Amino acid sequence: MDANPTGIKAPKWHLTSPLRADTKIRLGYGASINSSELIGRQVLDVLNDSSGRPVTLHQPTLASYIINSPRQATPIYPHHANTIVSLLDLNLSRPGEEEHDADPDHPTQPFEIFEAGTGMGSLTLHLARALHAANPAVPPRLRNTLCAARYRTDGFGLDLADEDQAALDSYRSSRRAVLHTLDRNVKHSRAAHKLIRHFRRSLYFPTIDFHVGSIDEYISSRLAETDNQPFLSHAILDLPSAHDHASQVIQALHPNGLLVIFTPSISQIADFQTWVARTGQPMRPERVIELEVSTTADGVLDTGGGKEWDVKTVVPRENPEGAAVQVMRPKVGERVTGGGFVAVLRRWPVDQIRSQVESSTQESSSEVECKYADEGASEAEDNPEVEETAPAEGTAGAEPAKTE
Repeated sequence: MDANPTGIKAPKWHLTSPLRADTKIRLGYGASINSSELIGRQVLDVLNDSSGRPVTLHQPTLASYIINSPRQATPIYPHHANTIVSLLDLNLSRPGEEEHDADPDHPTQPFEIFEAGTGMGSLTLHLARALHAANPAVPPRLRNTLCAARYRTDGFGLDLADEDQAALDSYRSSRRAVLHTLDRNVKHSRAAHKLIRHFRRSLYFPTIDFHVGSIDEYISSRLAETDNQPFLSHAILDLPSAHDHASQVIQALHPNGLLVIFTPSISQIADFQTWVARTGQPMRPERVIELEVSTTADGVLDTGGGKEWDVKTVVPRENPEGAAVQVMRPKVGERVTGGGFVAVLRRWPVDQIRSQVESSTQESSSEVECKYADEGASEAEDNPEVEETAPAEGTAGAEPAKTE
C-alpha cells in the first residue's frame, strides 16, 4: 500500500502481512486501516485510512517485498541477487519437454543447487523463482494448506496433518529442480522460511529445502547417500572464510558445475583463490566482479538497481498561468545499499586439472630458465667481466653443469 500524508512529498510504502479478517493494520505515520476493508479489493483500488488520507493498494514486486520486509540479517539486495542468478545461467526445461521425461526406466536425477548462508532469504527467493518452472505444478489444495498451516512449537517447520505431510513428501519426490539452503543460525532460517512462504501465497516455497546446521555435516550425509558421487549442479557460498567449508562442497559438485563465492571484500576472494591453488582443488576461476553500490531515496519502491531519476512535468509556482515545464534530474540517495564482490569458479574433472597443473608447471619452469638466460646474456653484453665468467658458471646460454 502507498499513502501520501500531508507534508510528505514522496509516498510512504507499507507491506502488510497475510491478511486476516477483522485485524488492524497500523501504518507507518500513525494511522491504521482494517484488513476487512482490503479483502476482496483489486490492485490499484483507493480507500481511506483512519485519518481520512487516501491509500492505494499495490501488489508487491519481488524486489519491493524484499526491501520492505522486516529482517534479522543483511539481505543480498534484489539487483545483486539478480546478477548472481544470471551468472549461473539457469535454463531448465519444463516437465514433459524432454524425451527422457516420460521414460520410467531411466529416471533423471534432480537439478540441485546448494546455498550456504540463507540469511534473510533474498537470494534464496530469487534462485527459487529461476527454478520454479522446471517443477510440476503444486496441487491447489496442498498450496492452500502450506499457506494456512501454523508453525510447529516443538521444532522447525510447519505443523501439518499426516495426510498433508504425506502429500507434501510426495510432491517433493517428484521435483526436477531443488534448492537446498542452509544456515547455522536457527532464527535466520526460521525468518527466511516465513518470508519465502508468505510471498505470493507460497508460490516458490515448495522448491526449497531448508536446513539448519553445519555445511560439513549436511554435505557429508548426502555424500554418504550417494557413495561419494557428486550430486550438486551449482553451489553458492555466502559466508566469511569460505575456503574453510568449501572442500566437501567442491567434492559434491558435478563436473562443469559452478561455485559462486559472495564476499564483502576483494581480499577474501583472493584468499579463496589462493586456497584453491595451494590445495589443488579441481576448480578453475572464471570471473571476479564487483557489485556496484547504489542508493535509495524516499518514494523509491524497490531499489531494483540502476540510478533513479525524477522525471515530471510541472507548472511553475511563480507563474501559475505559464506553460508547463519538464523536470529531469537524478534523485538524491539517502541510503547506500549493496556492494561486495562475486567470484565464479567452474568444477573440472580431477584428471584434467592435474594434467593442466603439470603442463603449467613445466611451462613456468621453462619461462624462468629462458628469462634468466636472457638476463645473463644482456649482462654479458654490458659487462666484459661477466662475459668472461658466465660460460664457466653455465648462465650465458651454456647448459648448466650436472651434479651427481
